[in-house]
Amino acid sequence: MHTFIYNGKKSQDYNLILSGEDTWKKSMPDVERRQIPGRNGDLILSNHRYSNVELTYHVGIKRDFDRNFTAFMNFLLREPGYHRLEDSYHPDYYRMAVLDKEISPELGFQNYSGSFDLTFSCMPQQYLKSGERQQVLTGSGTVFNPTMYDAKPLLRIYGQGRLTVGDEQVTVTENDSYIDLDCELEDAFRDTINLNGCIELSTGDFPVLKPGSTSITFGSGITKVELIPRWWCL
Repeated sequence: MHTFIYNGKKSQDYNLILSGEDTWKKSMPDVERRQIPGRNGDLILSNHRYSNVELTYHVGIKRDFDRNFTAFMNFLLREPGYHRLEDSYHPDYYRMAVLDKEISPELGFQNYSGSFDLTFSCMPQQYLKSGERQQVLTGSGTVFNPTMYDAKPLLRIYGQGRLTVGDEQVTVTENDSYIDLDCELEDAFRDTINLNGCIELSTGDFPVLKPGSTSITFGSGITKVELIPRWWCL
């Protein structure tokens, strides 16, 4: 029996039976189409982003529908916003998803069983679970990105000095222990302390890990880097 986990809860906890045949959809590039008089075809202008993708699970509850459905809906609706979604159809990946449509179940005999569609609006990235594994560097080296897309890692930098990641240079000007550099959120912090004033970016851009090998070079004063790469694909 196939299963999913959403926001830390398993579908089995509510006796859900599901089909994920509509969970193979992929995001499309966000583009603008313009028509120019006298020119055949549309002009395609990229917005350099991907749109959300809609995924639907077809769900059934074979017994004790009222109790299981009510408990599931109370859980599902209590925390609006994006949460982690993974399932047994795509065991090597996870997505960030939010409930997208009202749920209207169809009930069976004496309301003992029922079925409904569960539709999520998902961020375009399909994250690889392998990209959650921490890599520890105690000196200059390389990191290999196995995907076709730029990854935006989480870097924990120990020491004070210059760190070069690919074409980007990060200079840590103050650091008495470590600084977390979240290249996806474009934020520097330690716990709840904002440390953006303690870093300088040579180009103004946060580092990315491009497809293939990316060199990471320690400058004087940098002692260790803990890196979570966050590989993703579409």
